[in-house]
Amino acid sequence: MVAWEKLYDPDLVQDIVVGLSLHLDPQRLEQEGALCTDPPGVRVEGQHFFLCIETSGDTSKWVPLFTAANAGRLPLPKVGRAGHPKWVNGTFHYHTAQVWSASAQAVANAAARAHDKTRRGTRNTLATAHVPKV
Repeated sequence: MVAWEKLYDPDLVQDIVVGLSLHLDPQRLEQEGALCTDPPGVRVEGQHFFLCIETSGDTSKWVPLFTAANAGRLPLPKVGRAGHPKWVNGTFHYHTAQVWSASAQAVANAAARAHDKTRRGTRNTLATAHVPKV
């Protein structure tokens, strides 16, 4: 077992809902079979917050969140956020052209790899009424 696997949260697979925000490792997502709408070299690199924008069965769709504004990035509203102060008070942007599709298990493993510290009852969330339609 590698060190990051010790951080695996067994409850996360059942906790994936629209509006959930997790710290994910995109490289681990890819290794687990996740798909991204952007080609390599353009897509997010390194661990980032991601926001779940859709769920369907075992598959969920996620957008990476960026702290800096940039071409094509839209601001994520602060209203409707709950969780850790870094999430609630942070400034985040998302890009409508970059959407990741992943299995629940891929998301859970990518969260463990990124050392996501949320747990059931303390998850970072955005009220579904404020989740962007991408």
